[in-house]
Amino acid sequence: LSPAGGLSEGMKTLVAAYREPSVESMTRLTEVMTYDSARFATPELAAERAENAKAHPQHLTNYLDAFAKGGPVAKWFRLEDLPGVQAPTLLIHGRDDRVVHYENTLLLLAHIPNSRAVLLNRCGHWAQVEHAEEFNRLVIEFVTNN
Repeated sequence: LSPAGGLSEGMKTLVAAYREPSVESMTRLTEVMTYDSARFATPELAAERAENAKAHPQHLTNYLDAFAKGGPVAKWFRLEDLPGVQAPTLLIHGRDDRVVHYENTLLLLAHIPNSRAVLLNRCGHWAQVEHAEEFNRLVIEFVTNN
């Protein structure tokens, strides 16, 4: 779903970090996942992610194997199936996401009948981290009313 037809900067960084889960690669990953990396991409988080990745190498292998076969998303849905989605759907996306471009949310919004989208400015891939209070409020309101 990349508008440029290739992997995004964030996906390249993610795959590299999963292939070599060092503190350095996890530092690059946490930086690309966030808009405000000075605040959220801390050395402690990168070290924790590297430690967790090394403790569970099967997760990295599973993801990389699925990625080599077309990626995890390819097995979840086909675009032509989305108009059949019956469930109310909330899409929350960071405007500054360098992993999955926000245009993907617009595409999903156009194909899922009972959907709504929230685009957050000054926000990367981790909307639930960078805008935790707003994210939680949106999800709670959506679930409560749907």
